[in-house]
Amino acid sequence: MPARTRPPAEQTAQARMITASSVVTNLVVRAAGLVPARLDLAHVGTPEQQLGLTLGGVLIYMRAGATARAAADGWTGAAVLAQSLPPAIAGRRPLLIGPTTVAAMVRLAGLPEVGAIFVPSRASGAVPAMLRLQMGPVTWEICDATAYTSMLRAWRQAAQLLGDNPTEDE
Repeated sequence: MPARTRPPAEQTAQARMITASSVVTNLVVRAAGLVPARLDLAHVGTPEQQLGLTLGGVLIYMRAGATARAAADGWTGAAVLAQSLPPAIAGRRPLLIGPTTVAAMVRLAGLPEVGAIFVPSRASGAVPAMLRLQMGPVTWEICDATAYTSMLRAWRQAAQLLGDNPTEDE
């Protein structure tokens, strides 16, 4: 019995189908200058409580105060390394925040480990020095102290918001 082949129109339609879900195993985000941050807490005090923390083009969802506290503590632990960053890199404009500007969404749960290393500048300064923070699937490459400080402030605010509003699970 000969194999059945699909008509070209059916093959094209099938090729255009979008998968129901996908998993990103690693995301690298480089930040310089003032990083705009936004915190949106929904369903406060219920099992559906969720905090959306937008840092530049990345939207991070968290439910538990312990998760946000672990992230904030990890960023705080990198402060010694951040002292080696330049105060600011000139010529960068802050990005706008809004639903159309989010480039990636990440769900953060549990107690994330934050690893930090300082990467010195290379190629006679053509590639700037940066603080590289690895947290879950996201690697943050922080190019100046302004970016580090603005992001650290947002993580601390997230930890305070979720810590002040524990759910039944905590």
